[in-house]
Amino acid sequence: MGETGRPFQSFLTHKKMLVMRKQNLRQVRPEGFDVERLWAAAREGRLFIDEERKPSDRKEVSRAVLAYVGRIRGFATRDFKTSVDSLWEEILCCDIFEEYLLPKSKARKCKDFDKYNLVRIVGVLRNLGVYEWYGDRKMMAQLEMSDKDSSYRSYLGKGIEEFVLRRKLREIVEKNKT
Repeated sequence: MGETGRPFQSFLTHKKMLVMRKQNLRQVRPEGFDVERLWAAAREGRLFIDEERKPSDRKEVSRAVLAYVGRIRGFATRDFKTSVDSLWEEILCCDIFEEYLLPKSKARKCKDFDKYNLVRIVGVLRNLGVYEWYGDRKMMAQLEMSDKDSSYRSYLGKGIEEFVLRRKLREIVEKNKT
């Protein structure tokens, strides 16, 4: 008990309490998920939900991505002029790409979808011959609808690290080539 008769915990600031709680937390993977512990935490009042983070609707993400990449439809090469829209729809139908493009919980700028990852995909598609080889600035100016330099521009050339995503993207491109 503190000097005023209140428990000591009431003297801690809210920020300090959050830091103390985070120290006791650990990330849970799907294979280590225990439903019984989840129910127990809820019954005991130890389960907290972040109200600000709403789960993204995958259809909304797909619509936003299609609208965004539709801006560079004119950059498609002759082989993909007619199939670039169906190529993007097929990309967005794959669960691995849907997950790859979902907005991250800590994202401040990319609320609709993960623009950094999307620009990476566009860069890989450009390397695979789906889009003409225009300069990064010109392509990003068209995507962002602004002449200002974009922080996403550097991601056009970074590619995708995950082998599974690169292989799947190559398969989709080969299938949609006319």
